[in-house]
Amino acid sequence: MRAQGSSSWYGKPHVLEYVGDTGPLADGGFDGRLNGSLFAGEHLTLEAQYQAAFTGGESRRQIWRLAQGFPTAQSLAAGAPSDEHRLFSLTGVLEENEDCLLYHRLDRLSATYAGDRMTVRAGRQALTWGNGLIFNPMDLLNPFSPSDVVRDYKTGDDMLVLQGWAGPFSDLQLAYVPRKNVCTGDVSGSESSIAGKAKFSAFGSDWDVMAARHYKDAVAGFGMVRYVLNAAWRMDFTITALGGDFSDSDFSAVTNLDYSWIWGGHNFYGLCELYYNGFGRNDPWDSLMDPDLLIRLDRGEIYTLGRWYASGQLQFEAHPLVNLFLSTIINLDDGSLLIQPRISWDALSSFNILVGTDIPAGSGNTEFGGLDEPFTGKSMGSPVKAYLLGTWYF
Repeated sequence: MRAQGSSSWYGKPHVLEYVGDTGPLADGGFDGRLNGSLFAGEHLTLEAQYQAAFTGGESRRQIWRLAQGFPTAQSLAAGAPSDEHRLFSLTGVLEENEDCLLYHRLDRLSATYAGDRMTVRAGRQALTWGNGLIFNPMDLLNPFSPSDVVRDYKTGDDMLVLQGWAGPFSDLQLAYVPRKNVCTGDVSGSESSIAGKAKFSAFGSDWDVMAARHYKDAVAGFGMVRYVLNAAWRMDFTITALGGDFSDSDFSAVTNLDYSWIWGGHNFYGLCELYYNGFGRNDPWDSLMDPDLLIRLDRGEIYTLGRWYASGQLQFEAHPLVNLFLSTIINLDDGSLLIQPRISWDALSSFNILVGTDIPAGSGNTEFGGLDEPFTGKSMGSPVKAYLLGTWYF
């Protein structure tokens, strides 16, 4: 179970001024999850995970009211995961208004058969591919946002996954994700995904090769992991052929380096990552005019507007139970950035407290500095946010 409280400051002249104050705005929420597994014999496992969540507060109320005049502002308010495209509807919204959102769902519901050389898993589950640690272009199914600091669980999808090994391949995976057309309610090939990935080792490195039919697009991916001077070096490349036509394709890539060390009797961890988004544009307004990027923003596959990003994280273990983190994401095209300092304290063996802030910075009409509303010049950017999370595992 997790409880969260936050306070947000929108600062400079902001569109929220049309409906009230711009800060500080207090919000809160609760998120609970029950995980269960049933082992039926030697080879069969049934898994279910139930989730219930509640959010509400002043920010939600302000954004909801603003959306009455600016419908696009509704996307800023947190919503329940949608099952309209998924094969099964396992989400129920109990209450949704300007004050609060309350919903519950089955985020995992799957059966797994584990044989000697192959594992078959069917149902709602999560699948992660790729070697990106902050950005991950090879992870096509519900990737985490690069600004997410809590990554306990990915949102589950209804899919069939086959996993095994053969010959030189240490890991072979094939995934099929059927999705419905919202107009007809039937499973549609142009809305579904089928993908395969193979892992093998050669020349002192681990290699990944991926091919997918994702919605109407063809996607090819290639990844590598190796050690350089005791640091782990990873990289991924993807080429997306729009509509299956490789003459009209976009290229994305990520590479990162992370390393752990001891200094002054304390443990340290550092990560740096460089990301290129082939769907982005140098100017944020140009990005918002690109339908290919907008589709992927709406599907939750991409979360950024620019092309080039540098990101990093530094972790300092001040005490075995207390860790300090500093994460930064920089849009190299417009110079804006997001800074995320935080402290994690394992107060009890089953209780964690996380305190942190999200600090966006940049000039007007930049991604993290905030785009300006064209007619009034007021900012539409994200707030400076301070938050407190308490998580109890039982």
